[in-house]
Amino acid sequence: MAQLKVRNMIETILLLILTVILALTIISCSDSPYGKEIEEDLTTTNIIDDNYRNYYEIYVRSFYDSNGDGIGDLNGVTAKLDYIKDLGFNGIWLMPINTSSSYHKYNVKDYYEIDPSYGTMDDLKNLINECHKRGIKLIIDLVLNHSASNNSWFIKAKEAYEKTLNNQTLTEEDEKFKDFYVFSTTQKSGYTEVNGKGYYYESNFDSGMPEFNCDSPYVREEFKNIIQYYLDMGLDGFRLDAVKYYYLNNTSKNVELLSYINKCVKDKNPNAYVVGEMWDISTDAISQYYESGIDSFFNFNVSVSNPSSGIINSVNQEGRMLNSYYDALVSNEEMAGNNIPAPFIDNHDTPRYTTSGTDVRKNKFQYALLQMLNGSTFTYYGDEVGMTGSNAGDLPDQNVRIPIMWGDGVGQCSSLGGATVESYPHGYVSTQMKVKTSIYNYYKKCLLIRNQNPEIARGKVTKIAMDRDNKLLFIKKTYNGSEIGIVFNFSPSDDLEVDYKSYGFNDVVGQLVVDNDTRYIGMLKSGTILLPSYSIAIVK
Repeated sequence: MAQLKVRNMIETILLLILTVILALTIISCSDSPYGKEIEEDLTTTNIIDDNYRNYYEIYVRSFYDSNGDGIGDLNGVTAKLDYIKDLGFNGIWLMPINTSSSYHKYNVKDYYEIDPSYGTMDDLKNLINECHKRGIKLIIDLVLNHSASNNSWFIKAKEAYEKTLNNQTLTEEDEKFKDFYVFSTTQKSGYTEVNGKGYYYESNFDSGMPEFNCDSPYVREEFKNIIQYYLDMGLDGFRLDAVKYYYLNNTSKNVELLSYINKCVKDKNPNAYVVGEMWDISTDAISQYYESGIDSFFNFNVSVSNPSSGIINSVNQEGRMLNSYYDALVSNEEMAGNNIPAPFIDNHDTPRYTTSGTDVRKNKFQYALLQMLNGSTFTYYGDEVGMTGSNAGDLPDQNVRIPIMWGDGVGQCSSLGGATVESYPHGYVSTQMKVKTSIYNYYKKCLLIRNQNPEIARGKVTKIAMDRDNKLLFIKKTYNGSEIGIVFNFSPSDDLEVDYKSYGFNDVVGQLVVDNDTRYIGMLKSGTILLPSYSIAIVK
């Protein structure tokens, strides 16, 4: 009986302690300057099965090693599909995977083979199947402006062209290949001489990358064959490399060829997705390329490569360039017309956007600004943990392709030869996954909110309010009769009270707060919400 009394006494004491803790918590919440914290659904998504997606760009060599040789491979990507999906991505772009002698693999030796360091064609088929099981679409880099100089096509083309110069009889195969690449008997800018033989070939990027003659019907037929080969395999589309180099800076001819490529794709699979790299920040130029019918072209306007980027500038100027972000919202939507915008902050051709500064709060908010844009967004592998690296100036390109650090001793890729700096200032993946305030978990929240609200990627943008002391931007997005409001606080330090109900919205359904360990978007007694610095509220 005595033991029972002691146990009852202990239980009573514990209950009292819990009651006091609960009371203190309630008091603490009620005394918070942010008021009552909004309730969020952190599990439900509303993903539409179309080509508006969140894409994750992967440099396979530096991603995940499945066989212990230190080199990332296709099976390594397959092994990490659950990681990619859990982050909130439902699309993957693989940088070139075909046989190649370079680290970057943009000089393709054989378009119908997988580079052996990455695996086999069966590995690719398995990756495609596993992606589809998870609702992930897979696209690969398709390099059609040039091949490698050791490609058998180029070797045959040189032999055939030399025969024409020597007035020799051409075989049927010679007739096919004599004009397969762009040759000349005179030296021109961007041309390379063939071993002192007195003729030259166009090579705008590098002497090891001869340019195809895209006027050749045989070249175009081969493009079609390559496209159909991978679509037959189940691939979901392509990223087209350097499209303005098909015909160097000849917009009308490039658009005509892109129309042909688009037809090859859509005739085979109307639901396939194609995004082109047309490196230009001119809205007019990009709009012209959209006339080809290609689904998307990357929006370099908002990327770190543009000094006037609406994403980078609006934050770095502490709100004073707030209007540049709104302009970016509108132009991103308008220049694509009825097509799908493709905004991004950085990729393998630019410095990582986290490299220019150490302010994690800014970097988080910049990523949130990206994910509030229309279209299919593209995120570079490793950005989710704040990896840094720059290829600007004299710095080598390898610096932006360093291995992602998983931190658990499994699947780790070796360092990439030629890289001069490897920097992981914010910790490895395994560490960040456990920390609520990490860059990783902020990315995950951004993508969750995007996946919960289809209006963000697809909605027509309307401005509601802007520029209260360079802090406030309030927009509406409308899609299929549904509306959401997005309220931004661009201030790096000041809280902002907003009466969102006066604009016809009733509920706050999502929040992104960079200081989510101590701050939140709260509901005040007045019925307004208080947005902490660098925060975004989603209202309906």
